[in-house]
Amino acid sequence: MPENFLYSKYSLFALLVIFLLLIIALGRESYFNYQTNQEIKKLQEKIENLEKDNVELAETEKYFQSEEFLEKEARLKLNLIRDGEKLIIVKEEDNNSVEEVGKSRESENISNFRKWWRYFFGK
Repeated sequence: MPENFLYSKYSLFALLVIFLLLIIALGRESYFNYQTNQEIKKLQEKIENLEKDNVELAETEKYFQSEEFLEKEARLKLNLIRDGEKLIIVKEEDNNSVEEVGKSRESENISNFRKWWRYFFGK
């Protein structure tokens, strides 16, 4: 009877069901493994990018603490000079500013109605 049971339709069906369940479980595990590997790759890329950013920030911090940076900032923002240096200020005459002052004085004497008329229709 045991030999007949192994060759019966019911036992064949039961083995087929068990085989299909194993295949489905294997497929799910393989897919879960694939997703986990993809997530690991993304996290490793993120770690590499963060390490690069960290190196850049360390270099920037080192530059900001350097004497070169401090001297540059003192010259630009505080107008400081070294001993023995002379400060020279060069003024440029601005002809446009003189003309603009004349125009602004002219426009002060004109009524508001005329200003709007000139704005929309020209002179």
